Amino acid sequence: MKDGDFIKINYVGRVKETGEIFDLTDESAAKKEKINLQNVIYGPVTVILGEKMILPALEDEIKKMSSGETKKIELDAAKAFGPRDSRLIKVFGESEFVKNDMNPVPGLTVNVNGLRGRVLSSSGGRVQVDFNHPLAGKNLAYDMTCIGIVEDDEGKAKSLLQYYAGVKPGDAGVSIKDSQIVVSLPARNPVPPEAREKAAKEIIKWVKVDSVKYEEIYKKQN
Repeated sequence: MKDGDFIKINYVGRVKETGEIFDLTDESAAKKEKINLQNVIYGPVTVILGEKMILPALEDEIKKMSSGETKKIELDAAKAFGPRDSRLIKVFGESEFVKNDMNPVPGLTVNVNGLRGRVLSSSGGRVQVDFNHPLAGKNLAYDMTCIGIVEDDEGKAKSLLQYYAGVKPGDAGVSIKDSQIVVSLPARNPVPPEAREKAAKEIIKWVKVDSVKYEEIYKKQN
């Protein structure tokens, strides 16, 4: 497997020391572990090797796998999300949050000056926010299955729609005629214009067509 290949994978990601699951694609595993991740599309995902869609160290391990192979991949913190950095823990005045109608309770995810962080503490008018990645400083373990390489243009287009626009593969109809791809989407689940544009640019890049056309499908209600 090499850079530019579209690789379909299934995985369960855990914090090595505790076994806590932080990400997974297998819906049956999620139900078994009683995990409910918000806004997650379960099912195999496709990544493009060399495009930094996943951790570089994880990508390196996938390149060594064969289609249909399952293996456990362990990454120490340095190769995962790096060590925790005390310089990324900042203190703000509580008024900065109050004026934006936010109650900065511990554990709350906030966006400050374009940076995403988590409130560690709030007392005495001072709010401590941690801007480290939530998995910084943690060793990770993946149960990884390499399903295989996606070769067909329709499959590539659907995987790009899923990654960049959050469209489930079963929700998108894709047809190719001459040098144009037509993407049919259910009207009940509109995709934001910026997501459509990003997905279209990536489809044109990787599928080698000249244009992408979106259609909304309205079906008769029973």
